[in-house]
Parts: sequence; C-alpha cells; structure tokens
Amino acid sequence: MMIFNLPKEATDLSVIDIGKKTEEVSTNGLKMLFSFGPHDVGLLRFRGSTPWEEHPNDEFLLVVEGETMLTLRTANGETTSTAKKGDVLVVPGKIWHRQDAPDPVTLMFITNHDGNRHQPASE
Repeated sequence: MMIFNLPKEATDLSVIDIGKKTEEVSTNGLKMLFSFGPHDVGLLRFRGSTPWEEHPNDEFLLVVEGETMLTLRTANGETTSTAKKGDVLVVPGKIWHRQDAPDPVTLMFITNHDGNRHQPASE
C-alpha cells in the first residue's frame, strides 16, 4: 500500500514560470509520484499560461493549492472554467486545452505516459 499526503509531497516543489510558448517544463516544479497503469501520477506547481495540449484519453486534475482557469477548445468554440483548491477537473481526451494561473497553482495530475501533443499558443 502507498499513502501520499499531497500538501506534504508538494512542499519541496518550486514554482515554474511557464508561458504559452514554453515547450519543456523544468523538473524543479514537477514531481512524479507513481505510475498507474498506462498513466503518470504526479504534482506540478506553476504560474503563467500553458501551451495548448491534447491527450489520447481523459486527464484528471486535482487543485491542491491555488486556482487555475482551464480553457477547452471544442467544435463549439472555447469555454473557460475556474477551479480552486479541492476542485477536480476531468479533461476529455482528444480535446485541446490550456490553463492560466496568474498566481502559483499546484495540481495533481493523472495523464497518459504516451501520445500527448503540445502546441504553442499565441501570446
């Protein structure tokens, strides 16, 4: 059995300043916790605006600290929702999405090992 206390696991994470055109994420603000079947489970702490990304399957996000605005790009246009500490977001697979967090946010994520795509956004 494994037990993880997410706030405790996040204490040593630094804040990644990320921009819409960032292609690689520094590992100081990223902590892989474990594998879960074909998925990675980890923590990410960042501030800024992420590039667009897409996953082959649904992605699970839990806001551990702070808040983030998640934008989905669908056939009907873009929709944005704000998630705060304790909120869970389920991002549908094969949907382009991005996040904006003007202040630091810490997320737990469960996402595929492989098949993820990224696309820089216009600033």
